[in-house]
Amino acid sequence: MPLVALNKRLGRRQRLSPPSPDTGQQGGGASEIALLERPSTVGEGGEDTQLVGFMKMSFLSARWLASAFSLCLFGGASLANESSPQVVVTASRTAQILTDALPHTTVLGRDVIEQSQLVDLPSLLAREAGFQFTQNGGRGSQATAFLRGAASLQVLVLVDGMPMTKQDTTGAVSLEHIMLDQVDHIEIVRGNVSAIYGSGAIGGVIQVFTRQGQGAPTASVSTELGSLGSQRLLAGAQGKAGDWRYAVSAGTNSTRGINAINVVQGLNVNPDLDGYKNANYTLHVAYDLNAAHQMGLRANGSQGRFDYDVSDATYASTTDIHKGATQINNNALFWTARFSETWKSRIQVSDGKEKNTTETVGLYPLKTQALTHTQLMSWVNEFQFHNVTATLGMDRQLQAIEASDDYSALLKKRALNAIFAGGNYTLGVHSFQMNVRSDDVQDVGVRNSSYWGYGHELNAQWKWVAAHSTAFNIAPLGYLYDPSSGNPNLKPETAQTNEVGLQWANGPHRMRSTLFSTHTRDMLLYDMTTWQFNNVASVKNEGLETSYSGRLGTTDVRASLTLQHPINEATGQRLVRRAQTLASTSVSQLWGPWVLGASLRYTGARPDTLDNPELPSYTLVDLTARYPLSPEWVAFGRVENLTDKIYQTAYGYNQLPRTMTVGLTWKMKP
Repeated sequence: MPLVALNKRLGRRQRLSPPSPDTGQQGGGASEIALLERPSTVGEGGEDTQLVGFMKMSFLSARWLASAFSLCLFGGASLANESSPQVVVTASRTAQILTDALPHTTVLGRDVIEQSQLVDLPSLLAREAGFQFTQNGGRGSQATAFLRGAASLQVLVLVDGMPMTKQDTTGAVSLEHIMLDQVDHIEIVRGNVSAIYGSGAIGGVIQVFTRQGQGAPTASVSTELGSLGSQRLLAGAQGKAGDWRYAVSAGTNSTRGINAINVVQGLNVNPDLDGYKNANYTLHVAYDLNAAHQMGLRANGSQGRFDYDVSDATYASTTDIHKGATQINNNALFWTARFSETWKSRIQVSDGKEKNTTETVGLYPLKTQALTHTQLMSWVNEFQFHNVTATLGMDRQLQAIEASDDYSALLKKRALNAIFAGGNYTLGVHSFQMNVRSDDVQDVGVRNSSYWGYGHELNAQWKWVAAHSTAFNIAPLGYLYDPSSGNPNLKPETAQTNEVGLQWANGPHRMRSTLFSTHTRDMLLYDMTTWQFNNVASVKNEGLETSYSGRLGTTDVRASLTLQHPINEATGQRLVRRAQTLASTSVSQLWGPWVLGASLRYTGARPDTLDNPELPSYTLVDLTARYPLSPEWVAFGRVENLTDKIYQTAYGYNQLPRTMTVGLTWKMKP
């Protein structure tokens, strides 16, 4: 039977990809198109009431900011200890002190990761300003990231410089399979930065840096056990020996999981447990040829096996079993050189593959597989002249998709070539950033983007920042050429962002508050009326986001607050599954030999897809503890969802209940 005919018979759309995180169906944009016909949700009172509510939230945010700034000024200043400044590269593609970066940038270092004791990337990012995640179940289920209201397709995720966007009909990023055990640090840049990184950076860029060899040789082993049959094991070694630097680690974690589907809200569902198993590794080897040249190799990967459920299985049975697997492998060779005191250069050649398979065993069996293959050559040159840092470089990227199901197949590839330039300039209290980029995309044409930023230091602690930027996002190959739902006439999304921000930095304290307005045209969505992808909507999101990190005496604090109003301009309705209010705070306290931690995360109410009720707000509380048994041994434990909150991030899908974990780490002292 032809695939299209089968789809119509089933009353749902099956395509060459795993289930979407937004709907449980195929296609990353299905939830968005439902918004075009969605009435106002109960209690919102239409667009005018929403606007008034947003203005009220902005006022409350201003009061919160004033209180937070006062705390830092009058409480934090006396307790602060000087700390080494953090250095970032993602905000301008050159190394700079975090407080000098003009885009709203935050860094999650290894210390933050270890204190959180979290397992995967979505769990950690969900605590940061502007972030929201939806998942169809527990660990290993497909996750959709929202950053400044932009969905996964519009948020560029890089792992050691390699873009991770899949070219299938989900256009998603497998964040749920990126384990934090392998991560050294994470840099988050919010807003349009296509002028630096090209397609996809409308909501921002998340760059994950895996572990690198440095310092004296050391080794470590960590293990933990917990609720729901969860187990985790990690072993690794890193260091520097002569002219060699190395870091190697491997880990596994698994859980028997929960029943992801809500049996009351779903139809013909199988109330089985949906487990998850992950095996992952990372390797970094570098050799110093001399003081000016270094060559190296990076490799990382993970394999996740998961069970999942489908909430709208009209033609299914309660004995259906859904299984999937994701295998990710990235390899890169790099060479860094300093040709003179003013000229540095870096070349990196990367090769990445991600294979996704799903299989349904039951009344209507179906098996799908999709292989995304990405190759990237990047050459970046940095020039330093007194108070000017300039960059000039080029990217060449090859994208390919090879997908099939029981009825059809897809094999497509394309090339992208780009040249880019940028500059950071400081003159007294004034700082400027300019980036321009031109991308030539096969079968699409040339797309240009730019970033213009200005900062003004009011005094040693305060700085205000303003920026204007443009961005674009090309459709994944699956959106264009899928045999069932592809549309080769899709136009790239385009976006403009204007923002103004205020930064306060003093010792270990850093607070950044940014007012932003982003307008996106020709959004790429799956249209259920035509059963294919289309450019069907223009959306706008305006908001205020605030992030803080600092130390008060012996207490480390991180906090964030986001107030936003993401709407479809054609209907005036709020975008599905986007909350208007997001807030979080995390603290880590030294208490004798103990390190105690707590985090609180709030997500406001948000509309779900068409015909589903509004998802209520929820608050989650996590606790952590660490205790050194000896100089080499550390015991730790955590409680997630302390209050056993029952909540959903997508209608019909259960989230994890209260879970508890205990573990032990051994680390060889250098």
